[in-house]
Amino acid sequence: MTTALHLAYRPQTLQDLVGQSMIQRTLSNSIAQQHIAPAYLFTGSRGTGKTSTARIFAKSLNCLNDDRPTTEPCGKCQSCRFIEISNSLDVTEIDAASHNGVDDARELAQRVNLAPVLGRYRIVIVDECHQLTTQAQNALLKCIEEPPKHVVFILCTTEAHKVLPTIASRCQRFEFRALSVKTIVKHLRWIADTEAIAIQDEALMAIARLCEGGLRDALQLLAQVRLLGEEVTASQVIELAGGIAEADILAMLQAIAASDIFQLLQSARNLMDAGKSPKLILSSLLQTYRDLLIVQSAPNQRHLLISSVSSDQLQAIAQRWSHETIQAGLAQLHVSEGQLRFSPNTQVWLEVCLLNLVPKLTSKRRASSPPELTVHQNNGSSQMTAKKLWQKVIDHAPDNAKQFLSRARMQSFNNDHAVLVVEEQYLERFEANAAKIVRMMQKLVGGNKPMKLEIRAAAIAAL
Repeated sequence: MTTALHLAYRPQTLQDLVGQSMIQRTLSNSIAQQHIAPAYLFTGSRGTGKTSTARIFAKSLNCLNDDRPTTEPCGKCQSCRFIEISNSLDVTEIDAASHNGVDDARELAQRVNLAPVLGRYRIVIVDECHQLTTQAQNALLKCIEEPPKHVVFILCTTEAHKVLPTIASRCQRFEFRALSVKTIVKHLRWIADTEAIAIQDEALMAIARLCEGGLRDALQLLAQVRLLGEEVTASQVIELAGGIAEADILAMLQAIAASDIFQLLQSARNLMDAGKSPKLILSSLLQTYRDLLIVQSAPNQRHLLISSVSSDQLQAIAQRWSHETIQAGLAQLHVSEGQLRFSPNTQVWLEVCLLNLVPKLTSKRRASSPPELTVHQNNGSSQMTAKKLWQKVIDHAPDNAKQFLSRARMQSFNNDHAVLVVEEQYLERFEANAAKIVRMMQKLVGGNKPMKLEIRAAAIAAL
């Protein structure tokens, strides 16, 4: 039976660790200088090497091929082989998810007092230690604080904030960072070449982006796509991982650019019929629009791209689309993301979002709205909208009058005739102050020609 890739290529020494150079150096120096702490806390996201590092450290401390701890365990002695198969009498591995009670912690505390059988240290590896109950952690506290000289605790967790501060403060803490896309791609290419897996570089890039910094997840996906039996492409990786293929995204983008409403909605409907959720469709479009913006702004930074669309296709689209169109699309997708999150009818909101992405519909909608009337100044040197003129009146008014004037809106103004609409409850007050308002407007517009101000009542909604 073939060994899984993430097991076959599990690191065997600290030098084999991928993407954790600081941890590698620190632990190697601690072994070389014989500065072994009584307890370690390994934290970080899944698949970044916490448990593998704990086992390597245990082998380094107990390797029988050397008369002292070594940074290069042989992997062949009885101690190393037993640690690799989790069958060592000196190394106890505990899954805190299933052994999280206070009785388990007390039993462990009693067991560590025993002297090691083969090696130099009795090592306790507690995986997902945050799942230990508060009582269990307190039961281990004294043991971790002052353990026997031959005992080393290694606590591994993906949620360090759930570990009691009294426990964490007694450990040397190591943060296992998520691996960069570049690091994962380089490692995957080496494994793919070693295993004779035919896969394109863009497919490896897609795997690295999908696994979110976890090397184990990346190896699992690589093992899955190798079963396709042909040269693996990025679209195949994305589709196998449950994403939306490049061809489907391009079909929607082409329909948007051509204002082909039927094709746009039909493409989205086909994806939903295939089991893709509206949220996934919107998220894929959002990533693509974001990549288009990057391609326009920084065309040489292809490593920043995250969508399923290839960089060549993005480059071709970015040359045809304006910067404003992409920005407007991003704004619409951002608004629709919130609507989808809280709406019980996500399919309808997705279709509304897609329609709002069509540029010609947007321009038609703007053209159909009533144009703002302009104010013609007497000197004919410049123009401004009635709305802007009224805003200037408010801005130049005394502070105690600003709030009162904001209750009105200037509907139109043409030379010597202005129409002001106000809420009905303020109509009498505005009529009483009409002369003052006219003087303020004349001062802003200029000229001495008499001005007529017509004040009308309107419903609040109309304002």
